[in-house]
Amino acid sequence: MSLSSALLTAQSALTATSKQTALVSRNIAGSSDPNYVKRTGSLVSGAYGSVYVNVSRSADEALLSRYIQANSQNAASSTLATGLDRLSSLYSADDYSGSPAALIGDLRDALQAYATQSSQSTTAGDTVVNKAVSLASALNEGTSQIQKLRADADADIAASVDSINGLLAKFEEVNSSIVNGTRSGADISDFLDQRDSILKQLSGEIGITTMTRADNDMVIFAETGVTLFEKTARKVNFEPTTAFAPGSSGNNVYIDGVPLSHSTFEQPYGTGRLSGLLQLRDQVAPDYQSQLDEIARSLVTLFSETDQTASGLPPITGLFSYSGSPDVPADGALVPGIAGTIRVPSAYIRSEGGSSELLRDGSGGAYDYNTENAAGFSDRLQQLIGLISAPHSFDPAAGAGANLSIIDYSTASAGWLEGKRQAAADSRAYNSTVSSRAEQALSNATGVDINEEMALLLELEQSFQASSRVLTTIGSMLDDLLNAVR
Repeated sequence: MSLSSALLTAQSALTATSKQTALVSRNIAGSSDPNYVKRTGSLVSGAYGSVYVNVSRSADEALLSRYIQANSQNAASSTLATGLDRLSSLYSADDYSGSPAALIGDLRDALQAYATQSSQSTTAGDTVVNKAVSLASALNEGTSQIQKLRADADADIAASVDSINGLLAKFEEVNSSIVNGTRSGADISDFLDQRDSILKQLSGEIGITTMTRADNDMVIFAETGVTLFEKTARKVNFEPTTAFAPGSSGNNVYIDGVPLSHSTFEQPYGTGRLSGLLQLRDQVAPDYQSQLDEIARSLVTLFSETDQTASGLPPITGLFSYSGSPDVPADGALVPGIAGTIRVPSAYIRSEGGSSELLRDGSGGAYDYNTENAAGFSDRLQQLIGLISAPHSFDPAAGAGANLSIIDYSTASAGWLEGKRQAAADSRAYNSTVSSRAEQALSNATGVDINEEMALLLELEQSFQASSRVLTTIGSMLDDLLNAVR
């Protein structure tokens, strides 16, 4: 090897070592960034013994795709579980003592006590009325809280849509830089990191799949196959609902004019926070509201009064009234919102000028059950106690049963909600673990290991020293040559 060739080789080695050292420093600086993907420098031989550094990005598309999928499922199940926890908390305090099932049981017990002492005590009758007031208030409050949850979910949907639009706008800028950089041969590693970060964030809002085309151009699809991004970002539109009422529906989310709903997501609990919110707003909360409405409707029907004179007058509401009183709702047919309007009329409440004896005797006229005005009359009370325990027809669309006693139906409703909540909690725990492990696997494969980088830095230092010694030796030999020529 000539001195000139050796000099070129040593200079090339020093340049390569310098670039590798800069690359290691770059990796160390990015080690604390969860979205930074490690850069690896490999030496490539060139002409006349020269070497240069080829920089590659240690990306793993398969692991990234798995993490994006797991993150979407985790976000959906976590959102749904949080909403179900909130629904469960409506009546779960003090061992469910304030639940409709428990309060109906209290009402039945108070009726039994009143039936045994109907002629001796007005206090027993007032106790029954007070229990009925508590039951009606619980159903009113449940309705109010369910509609508030739906309104909150609707507001969160609007926030999620805004976030999706913002992320897609950022993605468009970064993807354009990647495509242009690929075509010009520039280093696009930092832009690729930014794009992966955006994909991770986007997957938390909505389930996505991606496809990479020529020049590293990427296309994003929603789980439904609707295009979210291709060359440009598609607009996601949503019009929030100002207020919710039982039976009302929220507005759809549209992607490029195509509507999305909870049923469009294939996973059992959807993919992405948006899916969980749509399920809460449009499915879970309305179903539970329907069950409360069925409980309220059954109470109104059960405590209604019938014509005792056989003159053909229709039944009228009694201890429990609602917005449609005095008409009694049809048996087995859902009345949306009745749980929000059910109440005990003032005619039964002593503090409001009423009398609890109406419960025992009826409201009078054609609806007088105690025609002989007997002080110990209890037939009507015994009839009501029997009705509480007897099967009734419930609308099967509400999802808690069709032919049960009102206590059994209320218990089944609570069991339905707890079953949903437990299933969602189990799914959240599972998906959280899967997401965490997918994230860890991705980090292990693409992240920076400080120990490895420091070890590599020591090797580069030794390589630098060796190249420096070669240059020193060549310099000494050239000096000797020049001196000999002189």
